[in-house]
Amino acid sequence: MPDNRIYLHMAILERKIVHGVESSFSHIVYPHFVLPRHRHAEFELMVVTSGSGKQFVGEGVAEYEAGDMALIGSSVPHLHLCNGTLNGETDNPSAGEALQFPPSLFPADMEDLPDFSRIARLLRKSRYGIRFRNPVLSAHVLDLMQEIDRLSGIERVIRLFRILDTLGQSSEYALLSGVEYNAENRIIGGADPASRVYTYLFNHFREPVELAAVAAYTGMNPAALCRAFRQRTDKSIFRCLAEIRVEHACKLLTHSKLTVSQIAYESGYNNLSHFNRQFMGIMRRTPTDYRSQINAAF
Repeated sequence: MPDNRIYLHMAILERKIVHGVESSFSHIVYPHFVLPRHRHAEFELMVVTSGSGKQFVGEGVAEYEAGDMALIGSSVPHLHLCNGTLNGETDNPSAGEALQFPPSLFPADMEDLPDFSRIARLLRKSRYGIRFRNPVLSAHVLDLMQEIDRLSGIERVIRLFRILDTLGQSSEYALLSGVEYNAENRIIGGADPASRVYTYLFNHFREPVELAAVAAYTGMNPAALCRAFRQRTDKSIFRCLAEIRVEHACKLLTHSKLTVSQIAYESGYNNLSHFNRQFMGIMRRTPTDYRSQINAAF
């Protein structure tokens, strides 16, 4: 069996975003999503305007559909897998519009400035990826995005800050990843129970995972931990474990020549049938179909 260490960090496309000569940030229209898993220094506020699929942000995965909006932090890896593309439906692509803006737009001491408090909290949360759940808010932000190209100079920056301040007031959101990334794309361990669960799962997902061991690591009893974790993430601990394992399998299917059986083993599964069932339940396709479709798409 290949050395596990070879596959701990799969390749992520490093994107260099070049903004227009008259502005320090960009409004981008994506007629379809085609990029592989990638990251860039800019924050990205994305509104999906058509299609559906899977949104990978950091170490999290969630379904997306038209009208969804997400804020992705600086240097956080992300990927949008379009159901239409993977299913060969050329007339049903996923499309979206995004604002991409660099950290340098904000004061270095933003955390200490009361006027920037909402934006500072919002950008800090974006290290996890933020999915906003209010379709009215998404539509309003999309309108503001589309107007931004008619503005120039400081009016563009003011509009961006106004959008972010509005998002900072919303309580209708969910974090897409259970772990936090910093600006250097490193996972930051947290002290709260959910973060400690994710730390344990990422360290042990290739091994059999027992609830008792996870609970002992967090210092909580199993029942209380399960309640706290579900309240924080809207998922069970073992659903998150399955997503971590399946996302790792997706990386191996995309970037390696391992067989499906080897990939199942490398992703923490000793039973190929169980791997296939969990992969199908999360990705809505078999590992073999995923590999052939992703290779054709990219």
